[in-house]
Amino acid sequence: MADGLKDWSELGEDLLSRIGQCLRTLEDVIRSRVVCKQWRRALLAEQQRRFPPFTQWLMLPFCRSNNMNMEMSMCSTISNSLAAVATPMTGCKGSENCRCFYNVALHQFHHIEFPQGLQGKRYRGSTMGWLCIVDKTPGISLLNPLTKTEIPLPPATSFPDVQAYRPEKARGEYLLRMADGFEESISKNFFLKNYLKRVVVSAEPTSEECVVMVIRWNTEDDRLAFCRPTEIEAGWKLVAHEEENGIPPDRIGFVDVVFWRDRFYALDWGGRILVCDFSANSHHQTLSFFLEFHPNHDGYGYADNQYLVVCPAAVTGDDDDQLVMVSRFTKWMDIDESDDDNNSDDDCPPGNNAKTYWAEKFKVFKMKKNAIGWDEFNSIGEFALFLGFNSSATFVHTKAHPGVVPNSIYFTDDIIDSHRGRMHGGHDMGVYNLATQKVMPLYSTTTLHDNPVMISPLPLWFSPSIVTGS
Repeated sequence: MADGLKDWSELGEDLLSRIGQCLRTLEDVIRSRVVCKQWRRALLAEQQRRFPPFTQWLMLPFCRSNNMNMEMSMCSTISNSLAAVATPMTGCKGSENCRCFYNVALHQFHHIEFPQGLQGKRYRGSTMGWLCIVDKTPGISLLNPLTKTEIPLPPATSFPDVQAYRPEKARGEYLLRMADGFEESISKNFFLKNYLKRVVVSAEPTSEECVVMVIRWNTEDDRLAFCRPTEIEAGWKLVAHEEENGIPPDRIGFVDVVFWRDRFYALDWGGRILVCDFSANSHHQTLSFFLEFHPNHDGYGYADNQYLVVCPAAVTGDDDDQLVMVSRFTKWMDIDESDDDNNSDDDCPPGNNAKTYWAEKFKVFKMKKNAIGWDEFNSIGEFALFLGFNSSATFVHTKAHPGVVPNSIYFTDDIIDSHRGRMHGGHDMGVYNLATQKVMPLYSTTTLHDNPVMISPLPLWFSPSIVTGS
């Protein structure tokens, strides 16, 4: 090393921490972490303190070809730099293991090569940079697609209501004990698509403290269940709750769940928020009442979807982060069974009563002090909110990611019930501007609801993370 130049590995941790705070993109973090072991260790600690440091990527169920503005150079840059950190990634070469992600901030597509053996598996959501994977067999796992780390979870057959898995049937089936006490056979494909409605983790899945909480489908009984990745043999356990307000414990469907201040908070169909504390007993949990959500929707009626979101203090102007509620209102329209475009390929079968739909409006409410109610606020300032199908809703500061539109809600389609047996669905994606109350296309110049199609599996948000350990 030339005289006067200090060994890069001898930089102090305080200086490295400041360097880490200036890194805004995944590519910058990867390049910095491969300088030496000392940099990797220091930047890992900084990354864990500010998790998640990156904007959202949209995982797509299809790959964009090179003639559709694919930025392959970005893929190769990530691949080459990551080789010294974890298992290297490669650009898409037509492999069946390749998956496509859209980088919202950079307006670029990334191709990522997934590990072997994942073909045909379902990706049922994302949380803290991990994808939840459900196998054709009863296997469930969490995958970090950037580091290739996969963590097994208890199998689907360990859920209390799953009585058996029958692979010998023509297309495979699960035997479920339904909310009414009767048993019913569910096809394997239906189970893979619908059983896990929401997946949330309390910490990095590689840590011993991690708890995985899910909302699992069962007709009117969408209950919470949890497991610990370190205790696979214990299986999945239902979260218990007492009968309240005349509602029996087996009729309390949940629509969302978040982890906030060392507790899980869950929103049910009736607008009640219940809390589950894991600090006391990790093997038997009970829900307790926290707060109700009954906002004034100003003539919009009931929301089609509601989301429970942890909101940074900078958004609301409070002293600390808070829970906010987001209501999503959807416009529905019948699809003409005999439209006049002279194209029979997009005509719906007679009697199908198919409808197209698109998000029309969003409303955001913040919790009042001392949790005594809710106030609507019409601006999230320099932040953008990402929400959608089975993905942890996330606020992103647009100053750190100039390509993201401020004061906007980026959303994907999550009206799952309308997709069953229909010819279209998954198309309702866009960017809702809270100031103009208008929806703009997410990454295309056309709106998909003008010519609705079936997009399956549903696109989902993903927060890139390369936290792999020390």
